Amino acid sequence: MKEDLKVLYKPEEIARRVREVGQQISEDFAGETLDVVAVLDNAYVFMADLVRALDVPVRTHFIRAEMEDTVDPNTGKERKEISFTPEVEATDGNVLVLEGVLQSGITTDFLLRRIGLHNPRVVKTAVCIDKPAERRVFLEPDYVLFKLASNEMVVGYGLAWKGLHSNLPFIGAVERPGAPAPAAKAEGRRGARKGKEKARRK
Repeated sequence: MKEDLKVLYKPEEIARRVREVGQQISEDFAGETLDVVAVLDNAYVFMADLVRALDVPVRTHFIRAEMEDTVDPNTGKERKEISFTPEVEATDGNVLVLEGVLQSGITTDFLLRRIGLHNPRVVKTAVCIDKPAERRVFLEPDYVLFKLASNEMVVGYGLAWKGLHSNLPFIGAVERPGAPAPAAKAEGRRGARKGKEKARRK
């Protein structure tokens, strides 16, 4: 079954926002060295473009989040345990964490806490797509390319769905076959049906 893709942000829009955000970051860290940390897999394309838009010295790091089921020794209940490899040594450094998509914020919040244990001078976050409506922790990114209100599955520009579409030059949304119509459209149809029923009764 093939899914349809809807273009959300064209390549030129992405490039413009990367330049703007890169300029802002360069101004914020003028005269400083910046450790840029990309969370794999969804931030590698974002990092490649963003670091080239920075006018400050940069060190790049790539880390991967791993989640496994463990048993809490105190309660005996199963729980999810998050780990990141490798550790980022950032004592007295300026750290910028890059995420392709920020949704619940749980893993990102945990990562920021882990980096904080190494006593960096400052830690900030930059995300390509921010979905604040899906947030489950109090976390606001410092730099955002695009903010998305819907809960659509985003692909392209390094973001994948079922392992596909990360190579697309644009950012799009997957329109899954058989998905229910958006609430606004459904409500519109219900309103139309009510109007017809009233007309028949008259």
